Amino acid sequence: MKGQIRVLLLVCLALAACAPSLPASADENVGQARADGAVRLTAPPGRASDQNPAFSPDGTRLVFTRFENGYNRGPAALFLLTLATSQVARLTPAEDQDNVNLPGAAWNDAAGLIVFASDREETDDLWSIRPDGSGLGRVTSHSGPPWYIEPSWSPDGQWVVFEMDNAMPDDRQQGSIWKVRADGSDLAQLTGGPGVGAEYDDRQPNWSPAGDRILFQRRVEGNDDWKIYTMAPDGSDIRPATTDPSSDTDASWSPNGACIVYSSDFSGLEMPNIFVLAVNGGQPVRITFSVTAEDSAPSWSPDGLWIAFESHSGQDENSPASLWRIAAPENTCAAIE
Repeated sequence: MKGQIRVLLLVCLALAACAPSLPASADENVGQARADGAVRLTAPPGRASDQNPAFSPDGTRLVFTRFENGYNRGPAALFLLTLATSQVARLTPAEDQDNVNLPGAAWNDAAGLIVFASDREETDDLWSIRPDGSGLGRVTSHSGPPWYIEPSWSPDGQWVVFEMDNAMPDDRQQGSIWKVRADGSDLAQLTGGPGVGAEYDDRQPNWSPAGDRILFQRRVEGNDDWKIYTMAPDGSDIRPATTDPSSDTDASWSPNGACIVYSSDFSGLEMPNIFVLAVNGGQPVRITFSVTAEDSAPSWSPDGLWIAFESHSGQDENSPASLWRIAAPENTCAAIE
């Protein structure tokens, strides 16, 4: 395994060296490269923290959440990053709210919309917006708690899968996975929650590119040993994707559905890094190699070449994050026959 990691690191460094450099930015930190080949995409101002990157369907842009006051510390708004120019532009209005997207399938080509969670009407509900900032609309409307958060699209743009948060302290959280049609109808529970498998805390669902599976992360209430699972779109046939004694979070799919990418402290890492795993089995493949920063919230580019993620100093859990990208591994995620 150690030999495999060394080879992968050399491959990533070589790919990064051959890849076109990012254009010049007003901030000299944008474009800086780490020893593992990851390249910095954003340098948020002041205390702001850039998190949760998700690629546009054509791979030219990223939508992400910028928290104004540090890691996961709002208010928060959605921004767009144009990769060719490093230009960052606000997408949601500048208001005292939390507007948060999920990495992975947040931006849907069929619907032409980005889905996110917002408390702009005092209750966390699901909203959608066009990439040009028009068409802001409410997908769900309820009086909470519970809160509706962490949404992602089905590939056909007809459904949104999301987490229902029961507004409890984190160590007593009993999140559950639900789905709803894009017009807000046919709300359906898929997993857990109070009274139904209440010992589980389920979060961060992402729909597979083929539409046949939904992945999510699960832990036993009060335990930080997160695992990744997949299930059928009706909530049946729940299967573990990761089983090792590690904390595995923030999962999303490769564009061909053959792999998942996620954050993990696999093999006893002090800091979580980014890993890739074939859904049909095998050993996790480590993609980033930072010993001082937490790498998390990864998303795969539609062309399969890049993985974008957030990274922040692991010495301070409140330190701001910035967005990075690294070359995706070759030959690990061939299409499933």
